[in-house]
Amino acid sequence: MMWLSRNLNWLFAVVAAVLILAMPDIAGNEYALRFYTLMLIYTILALGLNVLVGYTGLVSLGQAGLYAIGAYTAAILATRLGFGFVPCLILGMVFAGSFGILLAYPTVRVRGVYLAVVTIAFGIIVENIAIEWDSLTGSWVGISNVPKPTLLGLPLNHKMYFYIVGGCALAAFAVNVNIMNSRFGRAMLATSQSEIAAASLGINVTALRTLAFVLSAVTAGAAGVLYVFLNKYISPDIFSFSDSIRFLLMVILGGAGTTLGPVVGAGALSYLPELLQQFGEWQRFVYGALLAIVMFVLPRGIVGSAADILHRFFPAARRETDGDKRPLGEIVSIGPAGGEVCLEAKDLSLHFGGLAALNNVNAQLSSGEIHGLIGPNGAGKSTLLNAVSGIYRVNSGRVFFLGVDTTDMRSHQLARRGLARTFQNTELFQEMTVLDNVWAGFHSDYRTGLFGAILRLPSYRKEEEKHRRAALDLLNFVGLTDYAYEKAKSLPFGFQRKLEIARALAVRPKLLLLDEPAAGLTQSEIDDLRDLIIQLSDHGITIVVVEHHMELVMAISSQMTVLDYGEVIAKGTAAEVQEDPKVIEAYFGSPEMLAPPPEERLDDAEREP
Repeated sequence: MMWLSRNLNWLFAVVAAVLILAMPDIAGNEYALRFYTLMLIYTILALGLNVLVGYTGLVSLGQAGLYAIGAYTAAILATRLGFGFVPCLILGMVFAGSFGILLAYPTVRVRGVYLAVVTIAFGIIVENIAIEWDSLTGSWVGISNVPKPTLLGLPLNHKMYFYIVGGCALAAFAVNVNIMNSRFGRAMLATSQSEIAAASLGINVTALRTLAFVLSAVTAGAAGVLYVFLNKYISPDIFSFSDSIRFLLMVILGGAGTTLGPVVGAGALSYLPELLQQFGEWQRFVYGALLAIVMFVLPRGIVGSAADILHRFFPAARRETDGDKRPLGEIVSIGPAGGEVCLEAKDLSLHFGGLAALNNVNAQLSSGEIHGLIGPNGAGKSTLLNAVSGIYRVNSGRVFFLGVDTTDMRSHQLARRGLARTFQNTELFQEMTVLDNVWAGFHSDYRTGLFGAILRLPSYRKEEEKHRRAALDLLNFVGLTDYAYEKAKSLPFGFQRKLEIARALAVRPKLLLLDEPAAGLTQSEIDDLRDLIIQLSDHGITIVVVEHHMELVMAISSQMTVLDYGEVIAKGTAAEVQEDPKVIEAYFGSPEMLAPPPEERLDDAEREP
C-alpha cells in the first residue's frame, strides 16, 4: 500500500498517456475528439488553479480573465501578425503570467473574501475590455478565421492537435506533481496553514504567493491559446464570470491540494453537462443538486475524501528509530553565535492604540546563555519576542542581532540569519505530516531553484535526499521518528511542542526563542523539555525562554529579565530576581503578602508541643 501511494501519480501518468494515444480511435468521430480535447484544456487550467487554491490557499475567481488574455493574445497575433502556433503559445503564457504578477500584489494587503472580490473585479475588467475595445478584439462579434495550427511548418489535423494538447496536459500534470513534492509545494502548503510559522522558517510568503499566481496565470494563458486554435473563433461571452466559478468548482470537486483532484474535477464537470442534456430545462437544477450532494458527502472533494478513507483503513506505518541519535551539530551544523552579545534591544516601545505594550525596554543577551523572560500575564513577554523576531514593527527603539541592526527586517529575513522561534499557541502545519513540518524548515537552505525542482535535476534530487535525511535525524533527536508519516494534528500536545522545536532547529538557529514551551505539559514532559533545552544550550545556541513554570525557568536560566506592564523591572541571576521587591510586588501584589500573619510568626520555643 505504501508503494502504491508513493507511485500513484506516475502510474496514473502512464495510464493517461496510453489513453491519450488510443483516444482518437476510441472517440470514433470528430465531435467526440473535440470534446476530449476541450476536456484536456480544462484539465490544464484546473491544474494551474490548483497551485493557487489547493496549495497556497488563495481563492481566485478571475481565472476566466487570465484564460481570455491568453486566448485573445493568440487570436490577435495569429490573425493580424501571422504568428504560428508555438510563438502564440509562448507569448500567450508570458502575457498572462505578467497579469498574474499584478493579481498577486493585492495579497500583500487583503485575504479571504476580499481577495476573491479583487479577482472578480479583474475578470469583469478583462471581459469589458474585450467588449469595448472593438478595434482590437472585435467586441461581441469576436475574432474569427483563426488559422489552423501548424508545427514545424506542417498543418495539424484534429488527431495531431489532440496529441499536442494531450502532451501539454501531461506536462502540466508532471509540473504539478513535481512542485507539490518539492520545497516549493511544502512552503505553499505551510503558508496556507500558518503564515507566521512559515515566515519564521525563512519562507518569503509574499514571493511564494506571487509565484503561485504566476504559475496559475501561465497555465490559464496556455489553456486559452490551446482553446483558440481548437475553436478557431473567440468572443467575450466565452470568458464570463460563470466560467471562473466552473473552473474553481473543478478544483474543489476533484479535491483541492491533491495532484489527481483537478484532473478528476475537470473530467467530471466537462462530462456532466453532456450527460444531463436529456433532462432538458431541468438540466441546471440536476447539475447543481448533484454538485451539492457530492460536496456534502465528500467535503474534501472526490480524491481528497477518498484518500482520507484509505488512510483510515490503511494508516501510515510507524517506523522504528533507526540507529543511535546523531549529535545535533552533525545534523544541521549549528555553531555558536560569535561575539559576546547575541541580541540587544535598545529603548523598544510598541503601542497598540493607547496601550503601551512595550515601554522603553532595554535588554541584552550574551551569546551561549539561557535567558529567562518572565512576568505576570499581560506583561509584554510575547510582544517582546514578536518585536525582536520581525512579526511586530516597533514604534521606536532599535534591535541588534549578532551586531547587525535588524529592526526593520521581516521574519523570514531574520530566520535566514539564524533567529528561530516557537509560539505560545503551537503554530504547526496541522494538515502536513510530521516529517514535512520539519522538512519545510530547510526551505532557505536549498541552492537549486524552481526549474531544478520542476525538471528534477540531479542536483535537486541530491538536496532533497540530504534535507529529508536531516529532517528524520531531527525527529530522531527529539524522539518523534515513529510519528514521521502521521499528520501533525494527530500528535499528543506534548509531542507537538517537541515537533515545533525540531522544526525550529532546521533553521540552524544561533538564537532560539521559546514562547511558553512547557504550557500544557505533564511533569515528566517538562523534565524532558528541561533536558532538551540544556542540551541545545550545550551546542552553543543562545536561548530565550518565556515561561510561567517558575521551577523550570529558574532551574535552567543563567540570566533573567522581568517585565511588568511593558517595562523591565528587574534583571540578574535567578537568585537575584527572586529576592527583588519589585518582582515580588508584580507577582503577589505587595511584599507584605509573602509574610505570614502575625499570629503565625512564632518562635520555635513559643510553639505548642
